[in-house]
Amino acid sequence: MFGYPPAMETTTRSPRTRGHRKKERTRRQLIDAGLRVLAEKGQGLTVSDVVAEAAVSNGTFYNYFPDRDELLAALAEHTVLSLAAAAAREPVADPALRFAIATTRMLERASADEVWARVVLRLVSRPGSTLDFARYLREDLAEGFEQGRFDVGPEDAALDQVAGFVVMTMRRILEGRAAADAPRQAVRRGLRALGVPEEEAARLAAEAATGSQGS
Repeated sequence: MFGYPPAMETTTRSPRTRGHRKKERTRRQLIDAGLRVLAEKGQGLTVSDVVAEAAVSNGTFYNYFPDRDELLAALAEHTVLSLAAAAAREPVADPALRFAIATTRMLERASADEVWARVVLRLVSRPGSTLDFARYLREDLAEGFEQGRFDVGPEDAALDQVAGFVVMTMRRILEGRAAADAPRQAVRRGLRALGVPEEEAARLAAEAATGSQGS
C-alpha cells in the first residue's frame, strides 16, 4: 500500500522449473479473470463466473483457491501491491509526499469500491494474514527518517499507528460515517504522527488528493 512493494529476498533460489512457471501463469490467469469479473459483477462474483472467464475447469480453480473467499483475498492483496508499485513509480523524491499519494489512492479506492474495501479489511483482520499494511510503509519511513523528514524511524509502534489511521478510515467509509474529505484528513493525521508539521502535513495531503484525482 505505502511506498514501495516489499523488497525481494536476497537468498539464492533454485531456478524455477517449467511446472512452476506454468503454475504461476495459471494462478495469474485466475486472478486476472477474477479482477475482470469483480469489476463487472461486484459482490455477485461466483467461482463459476471466474472459471468461465479464465477458460479453465472447476478443478483447476480449486487447485489454487479452496473457495471464493480465498480468491477475493488474493484479489485484494494483488490490488494493494499494484497500488504500492504505482506509487513507487511516481517521480517523487520526497518520502512524505510519496506516503501521502499512496495512502490517498488506497482510501479513494475504498470509497469507490465497497466490495474491495470489505475484502481488504477482512483480510487485514484475519489471523495469519499475508497482507500487512505496515510492511509497505517501512522503506519510506526509513528513508524519511534518514532525510530528517520524519521524527520516527520504521519501528513497529510507528508503523502500526499510521497503518491504524488507514484501517479506521476505511471502516468509517464503509459504515457511511466518513466525511467527504476523509482520505485527506487521514493522510494529514498520518503525516502528523510521523512528525511532519501541521501546516506542511495539510499541504501535502491536499497535494496528494489533487494529484490522485488527476491521475
